[in-house]
Amino acid sequence: MPTYLRLEQKFGHLGIPGLIRILAFLKLITWVLINLQPDYYQALVFDLDAIASGQVWRLLSFLLVPASSSIIYILFEVIFLFMVGDGLERAWGPFGVTLYFFASALCGVLVATLVKLTVGEAILANFAIYGSIIMAASFLYADTIIHLYLVIPVKFKYIGMLTAGFILLQAYSFSAYRNGFVSGSIPMLACLIPFVAVFGPIFVRGAKHRSEVAARRSRFESAKVPANEAFHKCDRCGATEVSEPDREFRITADGREELCNVCRSTSD
Repeated sequence: MPTYLRLEQKFGHLGIPGLIRILAFLKLITWVLINLQPDYYQALVFDLDAIASGQVWRLLSFLLVPASSSIIYILFEVIFLFMVGDGLERAWGPFGVTLYFFASALCGVLVATLVKLTVGEAILANFAIYGSIIMAASFLYADTIIHLYLVIPVKFKYIGMLTAGFILLQAYSFSAYRNGFVSGSIPMLACLIPFVAVFGPIFVRGAKHRSEVAARRSRFESAKVPANEAFHKCDRCGATEVSEPDREFRITADGREELCNVCRSTSD
């Protein structure tokens, strides 16, 4: 039995129905609180030194910090997460979504902790965690048309590609700072480990299948006779079905020659 099914049988009751909806709603509330009192932001972000001193709520509160102070962005993010969360839950169920989301967060936290112990600093935001959710949904519903800002129609797979591009771009931007790649990029990219674990084998199988199909097509094409090349040729007059399309060609009874109908009638 696959590992996931065993986990679901044992811990399926721990799945949180509507988890992404709940998180999106809490993000909206957090956005309101931060705009009313900006000091809340520093009390919620991921900070390993503060966590070590007893502020353990940051292990969860950093998941609710909005990526922008723009009201248009936060409203779009909430609506989009509602849609993404519902789609994933239809495909995976509450336990699958819960496991995937918190596995993504846990990977980021664990790697950030190791980086902190190694270089003395670590940065972890929630952008890649929610990005991983969007990428997963875009893979499952690749050709589904959605409307950005309720206006622009686009296939979901392109949203996933765009999200992956933003994550890579943000990870690259850290490299401009001293130890930035280690302290910022690596924890961010670690949040994508569950996505790679779930969809990586599918990518590999798909690539292998496409390679096999291409190889079979190549063998088939190479075995075909070119359109301008004759398959039949009369051993006496040299006529072919290309030069003489009205003629019929047959192998003689002794199997030694191939003759056209004109030469056969002459020999008879």
